[in-house]
Amino acid sequence: MQCVVVCNTLLFNVLLIFAYGSCVCAHLAQVRYVQETCAEMRIIMNIYLAGDSIVQNYTDEEFIAGWGQYLPYYVNKDTKVVNCAKGGRSSRLFINEGRFDEIEKNIGEGDYLLIEFCHNDDASKEYKTMFNRLVELGEPDKNGRFPVIPGEKVSKDYIPEEYIEALMKDDSIKDKESVIQSVKAVNNSYPHDTYYPYSKNGEKGSYKWFIKQYIDMAREHKAIPILVTAPARTQFTEDGKIEDGRGLHGGNNFAYIRAMKQIGEETHTVVLDLFSYSVAMFESIGQADIHKYTSIKRGINKGKWPDDFIKELNKPDTVSENTHFNKYGAWLLTKGLVSLIKQCSDKQIEGLKGVITDSGFSVKKPF
Repeated sequence: MQCVVVCNTLLFNVLLIFAYGSCVCAHLAQVRYVQETCAEMRIIMNIYLAGDSIVQNYTDEEFIAGWGQYLPYYVNKDTKVVNCAKGGRSSRLFINEGRFDEIEKNIGEGDYLLIEFCHNDDASKEYKTMFNRLVELGEPDKNGRFPVIPGEKVSKDYIPEEYIEALMKDDSIKDKESVIQSVKAVNNSYPHDTYYPYSKNGEKGSYKWFIKQYIDMAREHKAIPILVTAPARTQFTEDGKIEDGRGLHGGNNFAYIRAMKQIGEETHTVVLDLFSYSVAMFESIGQADIHKYTSIKRGINKGKWPDDFIKELNKPDTVSENTHFNKYGAWLLTKGLVSLIKQCSDKQIEGLKGVITDSGFSVKKPF
């Protein structure tokens, strides 16, 4: 971020560009004296987003949407939202693919980095994305706090033994050699000579350690990291509560959400609890109507919004999903995030609060 102050005087114009104490003056005309009043002052800020499919941008014709694509409607004209989120990425894969590096190259003093990873990190799911996505929490201590175990890079030839063992036991896959070759191809696509692998109990890098890399990187560049807990999956119990279990934010009382909050506390980083906000919202909507807010799992997922979505939703063979959101659902999450920003009293977030604006933007209801 940089502050740009334009001072207009009677005999000349002076352009001052400064960032936290460093000052450069460019004289646009011969200087005789400086009038002590400035005509304009504006703040230029970048807000970087690191995350997965819940955050990323989608095309206008797609029914699916991420909360990140609507955030630009809630910041002032001098603030840029740089959405680097990508579907299918975990905190580990985002780094291995070099997406982390791209943010690090560009983020600067006074910028913000919003970080949301969970769904693809969740190692309580089946093994098939273990080799590239899953990140273990590690064993918690007696107080329930998960460890911060440093990552260890390995050769791109390395494939975790746990993955190979699970693959060999999977009777549904006949050509196992082809699968192994595809895993090697993914590893070789990484831009660096080494990568961070999956490891049992996070022995070569735990979830909290990977999240901490984003926090540390932002602060090294004098930017401000903000953690965002991932929205709940819209899977309900019989009594209408959001379900907790394997593949649902790690189970065990939503372990990955707890870990995100822990690393925020341990590093004195602001945590915006979009998970809890979403739980309250989804439970108020209820299981019977939640499909009106989510994306389509089986059926056509493109067309004119909301007309074509409504038509598709009413087809008997259409199946809604419980992870991603349609345009209306994602917009409600964006509004929720903005409200959490406004309500936060931590001084670290003051700069971000300063660029948040009231917006008349809205997404049409699909019902």
